[in-house]
Amino acid sequence: MTDSYCVGLLSTVDQPLLPFYLAAILSQKIENIVVICDSKKISEKDKKNWEERTGGAFERVDGGKATIYQMEEARIPFYFVNNHNDDKTLRLINSLSINVLLNAGTPRKLKSNIFDKVAHGCINIHPGLLPFYRGCSAVEWALFNDDRIGNTAHFMTEEYDEGNIIASEWYEFPKDTGYQSIRTRVYRDGVVLAARVLREIIDKKMLPTDGTPQDPHSAKYWNPIPDEKFKIALKKVSDQKYKYQRL
Repeated sequence: MTDSYCVGLLSTVDQPLLPFYLAAILSQKIENIVVICDSKKISEKDKKNWEERTGGAFERVDGGKATIYQMEEARIPFYFVNNHNDDKTLRLINSLSINVLLNAGTPRKLKSNIFDKVAHGCINIHPGLLPFYRGCSAVEWALFNDDRIGNTAHFMTEEYDEGNIIASEWYEFPKDTGYQSIRTRVYRDGVVLAARVLREIIDKKMLPTDGTPQDPHSAKYWNPIPDEKFKIALKKVSDQKYKYQRL
């Protein structure tokens, strides 16, 4: 059933989650996969933020160094463009007959002509529960607000975090879970959710008009959390006072 569907991942060569996305998608018996890499690299600031959030938790896969080269046996082709919004990306989508795209770490705000080119849409995994936590620092804001932490799989539109919801899930954590472990779980479970949703889209032939529209009256966009509030969120976790930490 998967042979007629081609899944395209929009990413970069230095995206730390890319090997994990590929491994999860392959585990769903999806074999027709291509990766389109943008030339823009992760900034030093973003690298520092990533390390502070995860503590190097994604450096290893199956006991070895986690790099895209581990995917060589799967023979997943990689293509390279200057910008995911450029004409070369559109030509690749057309020539490779890509049916559905996954945002696996694009550094760009995608334009509508990219979405319009794929019949089954472009999927994003947002590390927050939509529509309540759109925007930045959703995990940190949820900790600060003593609210649920989770992931939402949704169809992408030109506006951030506003497309129809395909699936969402929230998590509880053991009492002794630290901040980095919370963040790491959100990323890891988000990768698994992405693969599961792709499988569902293929099996059900879902379209971007499917899923559940977001309630605009419940929606809120969050800016990056200020340092002073982030410190309060961290203390709540370290003191084991976050509401969704359980024995």
